[in-house]
Amino acid sequence: MADLSLSRKIAILSHLDSHTPTLRQLARRFEKTPAQMRKELLELFVLEIPLAGYVDTPIDVSIPDDADGEVRLIANTTAVSPSLTLAELITLVALIDDLFGVVDSETRANLARLRERLTAGAKEAGYGSALWPAPSVNLSNRISDALNEAMKSRRLIRMRYLKAGEDLHVFDEDVTLAPITITTGARALLVAAKADQLRTYRLDRVAEVTVLDQTFSKALEEDIRARFSAQSPFAGQQVTIRATPAARWVVETLPIDELTESDGLLVIRLTVSSIAWLRTLLIRMGESVVAVEPAHLAELISSQARTYKEAGPCGSGSC
Repeated sequence: MADLSLSRKIAILSHLDSHTPTLRQLARRFEKTPAQMRKELLELFVLEIPLAGYVDTPIDVSIPDDADGEVRLIANTTAVSPSLTLAELITLVALIDDLFGVVDSETRANLARLRERLTAGAKEAGYGSALWPAPSVNLSNRISDALNEAMKSRRLIRMRYLKAGEDLHVFDEDVTLAPITITTGARALLVAAKADQLRTYRLDRVAEVTVLDQTFSKALEEDIRARFSAQSPFAGQQVTIRATPAARWVVETLPIDELTESDGLLVIRLTVSSIAWLRTLLIRMGESVVAVEPAHLAELISSQARTYKEAGPCGSGSC
């Protein structure tokens, strides 16, 4: 299992490499108190690597006495991130990609830099072919920044949203919402409250967002989150994948429930909580997949694949 403390320290180093925040700002960014962030920084500062006959301290950080003083990265000669197994590396890159399209622009830039370092390290270690290209982002920085600002400060938004009418003609609709959260993944959704009722909107159809002065309550946020969680159509299910031995990398890199072999095939059982994630996994497995159970999930994914194939790379519109 990946060490979240190490991952957080990598992210802190990446941020300090291009920013000079105050201790308070850095703590707020990583959802820590100034005292907790000081402890994180001290742990970076005292990192020592025993070498032949002497001790090397590869990271030097200037830590201010008060919370409003600047934190400065003086030296970082580690060159590489702390060691990760291939499974941890793939998991971390997948998590970065899952968040890439829904965070604010500054966070996205930091994630991109972290991803580049992880990818470079994987290539140097001979694992470059195990990773995949970074995802493209269809949401503008202006819209993602506005949504994240509104969610953090619990302020209402006015949003212009593209919809298809009965004759499939595209038109836009202006709505006033309380933005609650954004789901991650390839088909990200904005979860919101409209007149105190749960509504979801496809993020790739949001054309414009204006943050308003009016605020909404913490109680409304908690209520909408609970309603959205309760109506989730796919809360987790065990899936069985029968595949050729070429799919052994799945067993070696993912936290599966069970592996058996039958008639020369791998029988992989794992619990999944996202159809989109399962679909992506099956696409990566390619021709090594022989069968998927239960049958209704296999048919659902096949139906989605046929829909995407018929729509083409540009959907129903023109490129």
